[in-house]
Amino acid sequence: MKRIYCDISATTPLEPRIGDFMHDLNLNAYGNPSSIHREGQAAKAVVEKSRRQLATALSCTPDEIIFTSSGSESNNMVLKGVLNPGDHFITSSYEHPAIGKVLPVLEQQDVEISQVQPDGNGRISPSSVKGQIRENTRLISIMWVNNELGTINPVSEIGAIARERKILFHSDGVQAFGKIRVNLSEIPVDFLSMSAHKLYGPKGVGALYKRQGAALTPLIHGGGQESNLRASTENVSGIGGFGMAAQLAADKLEENIEQISNLEASFLSLLDEKAINYKVNGKDRVPGVLNLTFPEMDGQSLVLQLDLAGIGISFGAACASGTMKASKMLLDLGLTEEDALSTVRISFGKIHNHEEMQAVAETLADILKKSISVLEEHEG
Repeated sequence: MKRIYCDISATTPLEPRIGDFMHDLNLNAYGNPSSIHREGQAAKAVVEKSRRQLATALSCTPDEIIFTSSGSESNNMVLKGVLNPGDHFITSSYEHPAIGKVLPVLEQQDVEISQVQPDGNGRISPSSVKGQIRENTRLISIMWVNNELGTINPVSEIGAIARERKILFHSDGVQAFGKIRVNLSEIPVDFLSMSAHKLYGPKGVGALYKRQGAALTPLIHGGGQESNLRASTENVSGIGGFGMAAQLAADKLEENIEQISNLEASFLSLLDEKAINYKVNGKDRVPGVLNLTFPEMDGQSLVLQLDLAGIGISFGAACASGTMKASKMLLDLGLTEEDALSTVRISFGKIHNHEEMQAVAETLADILKKSISVLEEHEG
């Protein structure tokens, strides 16, 4: 049986065309982009083309794009490159660990921190952010799309509040870029983090959008690459793959959104037809990201049973999997600990079709039916 991979939020498979392109780059664009000879300039041309491709997809200018190794590095660059002792920082309680685990480091540096919690729909309200602003607030960071729920935060409104108060605004856009329209000419964001492997590009390459005029201290010091903001010889093939992934995603964005939305509707309809007891957590989500609670079913056990049946899903976020601890984010939404432990994430994308959705729904129904039978026998 061919496996069905439904963990798109964790990472996407590499687009075959991108893989072929990167292989060619590894063989032929081997020069150092900082060198002035022909080989170096050929590599430099790849980097700059990709910079333009990302800028076009984001509706910004190429000089506002800085290439990094990952979305995590981009997040760290902003927090550590903007905040200083005595500053106040506002973020949410359900950010990616690349934000959350930086907080203790900032506190040791005498940065004051306020965390706002999501509402019952899994979104961060602008009013909750506004209520935390102080005289010394230097930076606000709210993720665009939550990685566990897929909920879309009102970054435009939050950014407007920050801009009105002359506060820098950063958003972790890793789960947004390539899934929904991200127009930085309209959204008041000063910094935006991105990662190639979330949109069918390679792992190990990311980017940071830095608005013109926004000050940022480098995280990595060394050579003068990336406008003196990110030292190290550029990952030419990875950056080339990222550029191609960004262009492909932008060119097919509306088509992909429609396809994935139809798949999601079909999948949920199949669950209803099979009388499966479930709850979707979060509202106003990106298409294809489903945080589902199956009452009385152990979530991690469900992940393992589906894996044995040839289907890959996740128990919570990939960066926090491998633990049976209930997700704090789900508890903050109001779920009981029992329901939080009965919750999984199923995410799919442009690689899927209706036949695969039917197979996943049927396998789920079989597993849940057997689990309920065992539970009833045990209680009897």
